[in-house]
Amino acid sequence: MFKSDYHLHSSFSDDCGESIEKIYIKALELGLTELAITDHMDPDFPRRDNLFDLDFPLYMRKMKEYRDKWSDLLDLKIGLELGMQSHLAQRLEQVFQDPDLDFIIGSLHCSDHTEFFDGSFFRGRSRDEAHRTYFMAIHENLSVFRDISVLGHLDFIRRYGKEQYGTGHKDVDYRLHMDVIDEILTLAIDEGIGLEVNTSGYRKGLGQPHPDERILKRYHDLGGEILTLGSDAHKADDMAGEFRKATALLEKVGFKYICGFHRRKPVFYPLSDQVYHYYCPDPSRKMVAR
Repeated sequence: MFKSDYHLHSSFSDDCGESIEKIYIKALELGLTELAITDHMDPDFPRRDNLFDLDFPLYMRKMKEYRDKWSDLLDLKIGLELGMQSHLAQRLEQVFQDPDLDFIIGSLHCSDHTEFFDGSFFRGRSRDEAHRTYFMAIHENLSVFRDISVLGHLDFIRRYGKEQYGTGHKDVDYRLHMDVIDEILTLAIDEGIGLEVNTSGYRKGLGQPHPDERILKRYHDLGGEILTLGSDAHKADDMAGEFRKATALLEKVGFKYICGFHRRKPVFYPLSDQVYHYYCPDPSRKMVAR
């Protein structure tokens, strides 16, 4: 049985204070068999120098210690969420050479030295212009970072831009941008790069994971098969959040498998293994996995 969460942050990420021990305990409560810690490595982030820099040698050393310590009960995969910026490709080459690194999420959190969270990326752009610029930046970076494992939270741009566009910031005109999205998906498939199904979209009130069902269906129709499931949890209590809903969506689209990774190679498991069932016989007790 394979039950996993392939996008988790710990106190090694500057935007997270959760201990790895707490993550481990929660994973056992949920009945997970495998999880990937994927802390942020996002050099040259525009908000503040060194905000998401990661002491990579220390991180790898500590993760290997935890992996070996927990090996009897849980398969810990060592991962990263790598912030893609094309000018950093050569600087980050050494990261891809580490033989103990199992999994790399390639994500876009900023573009042209502007970021999404503080709204600077959206200034001077219409909503559709901003969204298209985002997807084009994804394609540009994917062309450079061809050794990542999966594309992280594709289309998460719809979380941001409320200050400029109001509640309409959540609405992406996928038809307008599908030509670029097709280029992204085709390149990913050709390079053996998968898609992350990131359930934080549900947590953020968007009603869909990242990416949206329309992108997932297009990926399926183009022959894409490599998928990982991740909560993007920055708190242990958010781990595996809405995974049942996400797996139902993937089955509806037509997918049959979900992936884990070992030494950067995908391993396929039946999607049905990811269905989560919980029971709580006593309301005063914690919910546990059945």
